[in-house]
Amino acid sequence: MRLINKIFIDNVNISIFDLDLKYVLKFEFKGLEQTYKVDKLEFINISELESKLRFIDIKLIKKRFEEMSDDLKLFYN
Repeated sequence: MRLINKIFIDNVNISIFDLDLKYVLKFEFKGLEQTYKVDKLEFINISELESKLRFIDIKLIKKRFEEMSDDLKLFYN
């Protein structure tokens, strides 16, 4: 897996990796990670993927991080 680029949007660190016929998108926020695999063939090039990432609703990603954090707190209680 090879790192292609890093993007920082609203305190969320996004790393894009190249893995065979997939792009791996890793979102990091406050010590938590979300990882998504997307098919390379769905994008003309990496620039198209990066452009789409800049227009995603990062609030939805952050909401999932909040839910993950709540789940983790239950684990420790």
